[in-house]
Amino acid sequence: MRVLISVDMEGIAGVTGRSEVSRGTDEYQRFRKLMTEETNAAIRGAFNAGADSVVVNDSHGSMRNILYDLLDDRAELISGANKPLCMVQGVEDADVAAFIGYHAMAGSFHGVMDHTISSASIYHWKINGNRVAEADINAALCGFYQVPVALVAGDDALMQHLAKTLPETRLLSVKFGIDQYSARSLSRSTVLTSLEKEMRLAIENRHMIAPVHIEGPVTCQIDFSHSTFAETACLLPLVRRVDARTVEVAGKDIIEAWRLAYATVRLASTTDM
Repeated sequence: MRVLISVDMEGIAGVTGRSEVSRGTDEYQRFRKLMTEETNAAIRGAFNAGADSVVVNDSHGSMRNILYDLLDDRAELISGANKPLCMVQGVEDADVAAFIGYHAMAGSFHGVMDHTISSASIYHWKINGNRVAEADINAALCGFYQVPVALVAGDDALMQHLAKTLPETRLLSVKFGIDQYSARSLSRSTVLTSLEKEMRLAIENRHMIAPVHIEGPVTCQIDFSHSTFAETACLLPLVRRVDARTVEVAGKDIIEAWRLAYATVRLASTTDM
């Protein structure tokens, strides 16, 4: 059994501010260690459940955050940001996936550091008209390869959302939002023990979870925070302008739609402001 673990950072217990997840600060060095610890707890749970291999995909920012030398030596690591499947690169070869350190989607009530794909440029992201979190997008990409998402861990606002969109997936809240930049986190020992236990149970019960399936064609609509991002995005001929801040792309399936949408966002990020 091959397990893919996608690890973001804003949903790690204790994280509440930008300096804790941004390179160049003392706090970042401390919290990337905590990120690695939570990853290791999930790895232990996966192997305890009978995994033959575990691949970890570093999924935050530059995607070079997890401390390789402190990672459980039984796991392999995918790092670096230039990946076609981004946060779930490696799912093509997996049997089951898990998401650790995930956060609420942009605009979530009491969502800790809530955003969707880009905190700098995106206000909302929709798939076929439905607002989605990064976990929804990534679960759909996993589903294209018939891979179920067994566990998602992160803040409670995300779990409230996923209880509706991923009802079969095991959900673990490691912190509870008070505001966008404040939260009550569980104790460190509780977080690590719970992650290991919930990961084991999730993997053991993976056959009870159906992969997410989105019937094609698939439309991705991106509502940018500023109209200038939409202007830049429309340099791509396949991008349709919906209104001043919103663009739309369509693909025959979720993979094609994702690639077009991701390319659109990356182009928009080059906007001179």
